[in-house]
Amino acid sequence: MDPTDPLTNHTPAGKIRTLIRGATGRCSVDGNLLVSARWTKLPDTCSRCGIKLERKEGQFVGAVGINTILSFGVMLIVMLAGIALTAPDIAVGRLVLATGAAALIAPLFLLPLSKTIWNAIDLLMIPLEPGEAPLLEHELAKKSA
Repeated sequence: MDPTDPLTNHTPAGKIRTLIRGATGRCSVDGNLLVSARWTKLPDTCSRCGIKLERKEGQFVGAVGINTILSFGVMLIVMLAGIALTAPDIAVGRLVLATGAAALIAPLFLLPLSKTIWNAIDLLMIPLEPGEAPLLEHELAKKSA
């Protein structure tokens, strides 16, 4: 791994920036916005660098895991907020309905974000290989020539 190569060089600040990009629905390589007004339709590749969101076959499983974690977090927040708002006489029926609604709705809305978060985590675990971001490599080649 060449430490001067911008495709594979991840300094500690770069790792944090990569995770923030994923958490905000951006490409983890170049920061291009991937999650936009069409929230449920995520592109297969980044239009700026060309990296695929599913870099390897089966990578979607990791995104499902992230989605599950985030959805349970939303459910926990809804449940705790319901308990805090109705204490000391907790409205169990309403609490179950609100938590159930969160359990049904949260995974649908969090799936695109889960994919970009998992892509960022995957990029940190397995750095880019030559050819994975062809558009970015082309731009870097033009700048260095």
